[in-house]
Amino acid sequence: MARPLIYLQYLPAFEATARLASLRRAAEELNLSPSAVSLQLKKLGEATGIVLFERAGRNIALTPAGRDFAQAVAVSLGQLDGAARDCRSRGAATPQQSLALSLPTALGVAWLSAVAVEFAENRNIANLAINEAITAAEVDWQASDVAIVYDNPPFPGRYWRLLSEVRLRTVCAPTLFPRLDLQHRERKLNGITLLHEDRGEEWARWGVAARVNLQGSASVRVASVAQAIASAVQGQGLALVSDVLTRNLLREGRLIQPFATSINAAAAYYILCPVDRAEEPLLQALMERLVERVGS
Repeated sequence: MARPLIYLQYLPAFEATARLASLRRAAEELNLSPSAVSLQLKKLGEATGIVLFERAGRNIALTPAGRDFAQAVAVSLGQLDGAARDCRSRGAATPQQSLALSLPTALGVAWLSAVAVEFAENRNIANLAINEAITAAEVDWQASDVAIVYDNPPFPGRYWRLLSEVRLRTVCAPTLFPRLDLQHRERKLNGITLLHEDRGEEWARWGVAARVNLQGSASVRVASVAQAIASAVQGQGLALVSDVLTRNLLREGRLIQPFATSINAAAAYYILCPVDRAEEPLLQALMERLVERVGS
């Protein structure tokens, strides 16, 4: 018999496919591609020596051996889940951990709040607080353990670590693209609304770098980068923002980048915490997770 550790990692894909009777639906539930699920099922069959599925027209169906194996897997996974709950309940008497994180609004909305919630769940942190601040001076350190800021060092009294450099690129909704006269020799943005949260300095720098004439374009100043991105998604204009903030929207096709030109932002994203707490295991683990997530 094959050693269980060889194929344990493939069991969730098998259980979901067997339960839902659909490779596509199993992939959606597990947030994987159908090809990834199919590969895991193939490896599971090879590791166990069992023919798990057979073709049924366009679909797949469990073989008799596959049905028996699916029942055993469902029971085993249920027992493991119950054991995990029992262990958590027995450990409930231990002091509950808490964590307070300060984030720039746009970064939190884009994806970082979700990362913080996932981290807290994986670490069994019962009390998570997410505060908002953009620069280091705005962070309330009475209410925050760690902060992500859009700023420039030095940060006196704080340990800091670079999270991400910031390159600014233009983004807009796909529906706005036909209105951009990119074939014209003079490259103008006549009639296009430029969305920005500063006084327009970054757009002016980008126009020079991209050799695009911004005369004749409208200008709308918003309160935050998050509002600029939201307005761009709704087709209300061009925003000049970081890929770090828009990458999920770009992957989903809700935003596009009509110009290849990018410019350096005036600041970057840094992780901060009090100097005397920089070696705490929980804060170190959080900072490592944030850096890893940005790079993925």
